[in-house]
Amino acid sequence: MVTPTMLLGTRPILSRHAMERMRERRVGLEEVLEALENPIQILYDEWNDVYIAVSPTGVAVVYAYRGPITEIVTVMTRKEYEALVSKYGRKRYRVIA
Repeated sequence: MVTPTMLLGTRPILSRHAMERMRERRVGLEEVLEALENPIQILYDEWNDVYIAVSPTGVAVVYAYRGPITEIVTVMTRKEYEALVSKYGRKRYRVIA
């Protein structure tokens, strides 16, 4: 089971795509780190082998473990995250925390 403390010991890096989405959606780095460090929910995306951490403010951060690195793949708003979960539900996502 993945927990927020598993991020300790890994080094988070932002993908180019994540940086672009952060600019488009006006999401700051602090908000991204808050989602990773203090999520209200964590889901596992079985199709893409990535995790989604949702912050109390509604920022959803998609990330993957790549050895000693946590790659931040993309950043979504609450509306986008909820649309994905609504569309695919349990076929794709599993709530793990």
